[in-house]
Parts: sequence; C-alpha cells; structure tokens
Amino acid sequence: MGTLVPLATRPLGPLPRAVADVTLWLDCRRTPPEAVARSFAEAARTVGDTLPPVADVTSAGRRTANGTTVAGPVHGPAQFRHLMRRLLSDAMAAPTPGPRDRPGGVAVEYSIPAVDALVNAGLDRIGGCEAKAMRFRAGVAGAHLLYDMLRHDLRSPGWARATARGIPAPYLLWSTAPGAGPDRGAEYAERCLFPGTAVALSPAALRTFVERGSVTGPTALDLVEARRVVGILDWFGIRLDTLVGAQAPTTG
Repeated sequence: MGTLVPLATRPLGPLPRAVADVTLWLDCRRTPPEAVARSFAEAARTVGDTLPPVADVTSAGRRTANGTTVAGPVHGPAQFRHLMRRLLSDAMAAPTPGPRDRPGGVAVEYSIPAVDALVNAGLDRIGGCEAKAMRFRAGVAGAHLLYDMLRHDLRSPGWARATARGIPAPYLLWSTAPGAGPDRGAEYAERCLFPGTAVALSPAALRTFVERGSVTGPTALDLVEARRVVGILDWFGIRLDTLVGAQAPTTG
C-alpha cells in the first residue's frame, strides 16, 4: 500500500468570496440561544447565511436565516444520488415561477466529520497501522466525489429544463460540526472550498478559520486521490458509496 497524498488545500491568504465563489455559513444549530446574537455579531461581515438553533438538528425541512432549505444530510454517493433524484422530481413538479417570484434555494448538506466518525469507527475495529493511517481521510474524499457528481447532475437534461423554468439548482453545503473542534473544523473548511458551494462552521471554528488566514482561491478537485482513498477503504471492506448516517459502515 503506497503513501497517501494529502488532498489539496489552498495557499494562505484572505478568502475573496468573489474569487472562490464560496459562501461561509455560521452554524448555530448547537449554540445556546443566548449566545447566538453575540456569535452572529462577531461573524456578520464574514458569513452569508446562518443555521439557527433548532430543537432537533436531524429534522427534515430545515431552513436558514435567509430562507434556504437544507436537505440531507447525506453521508455517501448512494444517499446523494437518491436525494438528487427526489429534488429533480420536486423541481419538475413545481409550478413555473412568475416574474416576481423568488423560489427558495436548496442546499444539500454533507457532514464531513460525521463521515469521518463512521469510517474511523470501522477502521478502529479492524485495527493495525495501515487502518489507523486511513483515519480522517474519508470525509474530504467523499466531498470531492460528491462535488464531481453534482457538476455532472446539473449538466443533465432534467436539471437544464428545471433551471430554464427558473427553478434554482441545488448546491452542496459542507458542514464541519459536530464532532470536530475549532482547529479540525477550520481544516475541513480549507479543504472543501469548492466553487458554488457553502461551508458551515461553528462560531469557534469560524473564528479559527479567519484567524488562520485561510485562502486565496478555490479547492482543486482531486478525483484521483479521492478514488484512491475509496479504493483503500474498499480493500478494508468499508464501502464509502453506501455509507449512511447513524450506522457504522459495513465491514468484512
């Protein structure tokens, strides 16, 4: 088994949103209500939207402060394909927006730390140095794969017809909490700044992200390395394609 190449990050420097075409979100879903106003005041000049506190963070049909619907989360390609088919079906069934209508967008959430936690658990059960070396690689690899899948989906005839009717195309939301401290949350964000996507960070992770200086351009898509990670996990019997939340990956 060869040495793994880290998936690409980007050069240091401030993040010009117009260049990277990435929107930062403030993830307050697990922030105490009394601390939300302070967190938003600190981040108001940095973020484009906010995920407000909710009683049940797993509930469907969640909306951001700006009215974007958050679908998912998905944890692997199979879940993503199923959700995209449903979103396209809903888009085709929706009435054509009028000239003054502003249909709300849909962000498909992919939880990077949740994927890492699920895969790490499977690797820990396997044990050994080679399995340990694969910890914390699955989440970012999956993000690269899903971004490529989304680009292909949105070029399909179905989505071309939907967007021609004025239905907004869905986009990916990379969430970096829970399960990731501020440093790892910021690192996840730095590795998933794909054009046309959004990155949600907890208040602490957002502060760390900004303090670290972050980036000057978008993440370079690296499907070769992502597929290599998938292949090695498959060798261990862990199927990233069929990974689902709240369930350990299939091993053996």
